[in-house]
Amino acid sequence: MRTIVARNVSEAFYIGLQALDAGGRVVQTRGGNVAEFDTPTCTVYKVPTERVLFYPERDANPYFHLMESLWMLAGRNDVEWISQFNGRMNTYSDDGVTFHGAYGHRWREWFGKDQLKQAITRLTTYANDRRTVITMWDANTDLVEGNDGKDYPCNTQIYFQARDDVLDMTVCNRSNDMIWGAYGANAVHMSVLQEYMAARCGMKVGTYYQFSNNLHAYVDVLEKMSGILGTPDYDPYACINTDGSHYIPPPIVTDPDGFDEELEQWFENPDLKFMNTWLNDVASPMLYSWQHHKGQQRVEAVLEAALIKDEAWSQACIEWLGRRYDK
Repeated sequence: MRTIVARNVSEAFYIGLQALDAGGRVVQTRGGNVAEFDTPTCTVYKVPTERVLFYPERDANPYFHLMESLWMLAGRNDVEWISQFNGRMNTYSDDGVTFHGAYGHRWREWFGKDQLKQAITRLTTYANDRRTVITMWDANTDLVEGNDGKDYPCNTQIYFQARDDVLDMTVCNRSNDMIWGAYGANAVHMSVLQEYMAARCGMKVGTYYQFSNNLHAYVDVLEKMSGILGTPDYDPYACINTDGSHYIPPPIVTDPDGFDEELEQWFENPDLKFMNTWLNDVASPMLYSWQHHKGQQRVEAVLEAALIKDEAWSQACIEWLGRRYDK
């Protein structure tokens, strides 16, 4: 099995691209030709909270990545809200109303129970527990002969393990697109979940292990990343602070017991003042910046992005907007 050890998502992306370009095999799939590793891959994130990907060649949409993470934490599966950040999202829905395989809905609703709450109870009740497993794969609906739906979970299980008040997380994935999934959206989604779970359990965020049974990239997309190959690696989180120290993002959860209720309220009215101030300081200005962008209010979009009180997300939004406005 291949192992990629990285400080953060940017380093993992760089190492993964180099390795896949050098040693990947090309196979034909129903979606097109892909370059894939010939063994499963485990990506180890030492600092998973450094979750923002900056490479301009990848052009990751920071708005979509973070907003989808909050949509997941809220347990939602509706197409309407999340599709405002990505117009192609509705193409993955069978009925145009909901997503069959939405991770957050499977965490909190799908199996008739809130798996996150149950996991928090186990982690805070049983020391050194090894049974805290969250599942997204449902064999009753996902492993059915002749079922040809559009949306099935790629990430299938999550394991949490707490040792010495540090929460580690392992995510298992059946089929992982390196560029769009693993080192794009998934690194944000799952690290946000890990941070949330650690805060709810009164623990520190530990290591995030991403096990990808099939880690791949579509050949045509991989070719577009050629500008990264052969260039020196860089750590964007070491470039934000002027003294060269690593930038530490503000915590998402500061009032653990009230976060779930406040997150639900935030979706209804992001103008409210919350005990979890990250919602006001980061989530709301990012949402407003996006709304200005969609309304063709370019100056307002950039100014609002500059108000985001997380330097990494703020910079990513401004750069993403700039790549569009410069055109």
